Amino acid sequence: MKRNLLHRGRAVVLAIAVAAGTAGCTVNSPFQTAETQQITDGVPLDLQQAELRNLVLVSDLDGGQATLTGTVDNLTEKEITLEVTAGSDTVKQKVPPHELFRFSEDKPVTIKGLKAGAGDITSIRISAGGSDSSPVDVPVLPAEGYYKKYAPSDYTPVHNPQHTSDEKSH
Repeated sequence: MKRNLLHRGRAVVLAIAVAAGTAGCTVNSPFQTAETQQITDGVPLDLQQAELRNLVLVSDLDGGQATLTGTVDNLTEKEITLEVTAGSDTVKQKVPPHELFRFSEDKPVTIKGLKAGAGDITSIRISAGGSDSSPVDVPVLPAEGYYKKYAPSDYTPVHNPQHTSDEKSH
């Protein structure tokens, strides 16, 4: 009987040692919910006078037009003029004080002659109030699905041939 208690005692000590050894595995790892992440297609940009979120360009071909989507939150008590430069085109947009402005919902913002097409990432420069300027890399997405309503005026959808039922899969 003493032998059985001795084996049980060793098993309990071993179980406690394993539990204690593995309990600290995540001590140095941050919780996933403790880190703020951008979970949209677009990118964020923080300026002194404004915060921009979910910036995306909707376009199809290189050299064509692109529609800018996203939001601008004017953090000041004055109206600011936001300038967006992409390629050789600069577009200006006024944003009222303490207002949330939605590109392409409140007013369409079209960039002409974008040197990037759908699937690319292009660098644009954004300034607020003339003094605050920053470059940001923005994805260029095709006008499909959710972004179909933001298609630029010169957009022509690319034909994707569908497989017919007559075709045999290989």
